[in-house]
Amino acid sequence: MKVLLIGATGATGVEILPRLLKAGHTVTALVRSPGNLKEKSDHLRVLDGDVRNQDLLVKATEGQDAVIAAFGPRSLEKSDLQETFMRNLVFGMQKNGVRRIVNLSAWGAGSTKPYMNLIPKLLRLTLLKNTFADKERGQKLLTDSALEYVNVCPGRLLNDVSRGGVKASVDGKGFKPEMTRVDLAQWMIDQLTSDTWVRKDPIVGY
Repeated sequence: MKVLLIGATGATGVEILPRLLKAGHTVTALVRSPGNLKEKSDHLRVLDGDVRNQDLLVKATEGQDAVIAAFGPRSLEKSDLQETFMRNLVFGMQKNGVRRIVNLSAWGAGSTKPYMNLIPKLLRLTLLKNTFADKERGQKLLTDSALEYVNVCPGRLLNDVSRGGVKASVDGKGFKPEMTRVDLAQWMIDQLTSDTWVRKDPIVGY
């Protein structure tokens, strides 16, 4: 499969990229700083640029079978970065006939908001207020499209080894609101070929 990976140098993206390559996929990595990309492969193409550039997103999505977006916020300040990014990405995918996208969202965004625990809910209303506002504007552009999206909504992410046993649901009941980035990366990759969570916002954890 030809996969466009956006956010390949981020904390989750660096776990996704080597697993995509190991699984035999041909990957195009769209990054701001190619020098931070440590993976090397004949099956890896690197595009350097800003996600605010619509022409770049059109170029990046051309010829792809699917997209994994692991693109996260760069600051806690008020911004429209994620909204602009998603608008450009949806446009590019529609223009080039790419249907499947696995998008890294967050527990508390979109339809998962009612299922937040107290402390994360307080953070969402205070420290993370701008981050969630921008994320939700972007996510709405995705959910309003006809694309085959999977909005993956983890809770707290841990930089630890794989634990396995990932659980998913629409309400997050019955499992811990946390998971390792290693397990998140593999779970997102698995959604490229699974229809179980298409056009849904699965909450994932253990």
